[in-house]
Amino acid sequence: MDNTKKVLNFYGIFVVISWALMFIIHNEIYTTEKIIQGMTFICIAATIFFILVHLYHKSKTGQIIVLLSLGFLFILSCVGMFVVA
Repeated sequence: MDNTKKVLNFYGIFVVISWALMFIIHNEIYTTEKIIQGMTFICIAATIFFILVHLYHKSKTGQIIVLLSLGFLFILSCVGMFVVA
């Protein structure tokens, strides 16, 4: 299980770095406000991701918390999709 945790942490770091590189490479497309919003979003999302990865590998209770959190995020995403559309 320790190997899975390392892979997931590497993935989270990769996502944050790739978003930052995207904003650096395409800085003429995005306004400063959009860059700040995008980086704020990915930092918050990555923080939640790292917390969930840690909780999942910490204990059986952590696995239940992660499952409930992912279920909540799924329902929130479905509701948000219909509200925004």
